[in-house]
Amino acid sequence: MSTNPQRTLALVAEYYGLLSDLASQGDSVSLGDLRSLLQKHHPEGERAPEKVAELLEQFGLFEKAADSDNSWEVPYVVGEFLRHLSMRQRLSAPGLLGPIIEEVARLTEDLRMAFEASDIDRVRQASNSIKQALDAARGLSRGNSQSIVNEVMRIKTREDHRSLRERYLFITYLHEKHLTPLGALVEVGGEMERRASELIAVAKLGCNSMPDDPFVPELTSKVIAGVRRLKDDAWSDFHSSLREVTPLFRQIRRDHAMAVAISRQLDRVGREGAKGLDKVVDQLPIARWRPDNVFSTYALEEYLSGVANYVANPDPGPLATLSDSVAPPVLDPDEVVESLLAAGEQKDLLAWIVGTFSAYPDQQLLQAFHNISGSPGFQCAFGDQPVQAETETAIYTYLPTHISANA
Repeated sequence: MSTNPQRTLALVAEYYGLLSDLASQGDSVSLGDLRSLLQKHHPEGERAPEKVAELLEQFGLFEKAADSDNSWEVPYVVGEFLRHLSMRQRLSAPGLLGPIIEEVARLTEDLRMAFEASDIDRVRQASNSIKQALDAARGLSRGNSQSIVNEVMRIKTREDHRSLRERYLFITYLHEKHLTPLGALVEVGGEMERRASELIAVAKLGCNSMPDDPFVPELTSKVIAGVRRLKDDAWSDFHSSLREVTPLFRQIRRDHAMAVAISRQLDRVGREGAKGLDKVVDQLPIARWRPDNVFSTYALEEYLSGVANYVANPDPGPLATLSDSVAPPVLDPDEVVESLLAAGEQKDLLAWIVGTFSAYPDQQLLQAFHNISGSPGFQCAFGDQPVQAETETAIYTYLPTHISANA
């Protein structure tokens, strides 16, 4: 393989479109496929496909595929470089940041021992290793954040070409396997903050223990600056990803629940024919409450009765004073969540809310039900048999919602 960086970068610029396509797909390319790609990206090129493959392999931009000597693929480091240039990084496997943080902890101990021995060479070696680990962790965090934003944009614009179930599985995997463990690492009091504090303390202590060495203050200041930069960037990347994923996660989860319910009804219709439509309304779960438009039959009858008995110029009678009016009670959502966490797992969420907060209006009870059932902090499952819950103004028939808090 040639070691001419200028020539390599020139080839990257010349065949950027071809290399970018192969890196984004991640597949190997045969000689016939390479001929098609050259026709697409270099229709007027003079080099034959065999010469192009040989040239790219010579400069490290191609390597032989693992399953065939007549196929080539873009090396991983080249693909990462191309994705970095186009700001379309690939999502890495979950859990890669944890081992890097553990490595930083081990290197922190090496740095402490080097300071205790007053060995400047060991201090330099440990400092360089720590800087490489911090850069790797920061690059991984930034790359994953950019990749998550790209995936969310592809889903929103329907460029991912996934089915609803594939989209649901992907966004659930992203939320549970990437963001949830990452939050435990980077949030206040997490593993990253503890390790960063230990490293900063060792660096400051070492600077005080070797005051006569002219290189130690510069080394320790670089270590401390690198640690603080990693903390800030990782926290910013995590919350940026969380703001993008959480609303989409809730929306896709609601859409998936509705699609599953509809598919069950279609299966019933397929087995029972038109007779299966009789219970469709009772079986479909409510995907989204609209509390501004919720009113009972009794409220509608009362309104129509008032319209029927309308008098153009009624006797106003005595004016009501402020002391005569009573403001309706307001149900605090945080109070509902705290009460549910204290009560534990519930087989019927709406019945529990109605029984626990019966003094509040139906609209607020339904709003509390919607907020909790859509919260990522709880797991919901729908029952199969309809049940009823009765309030002072209405009787509700619905499928019970089994709810439990996420661990």
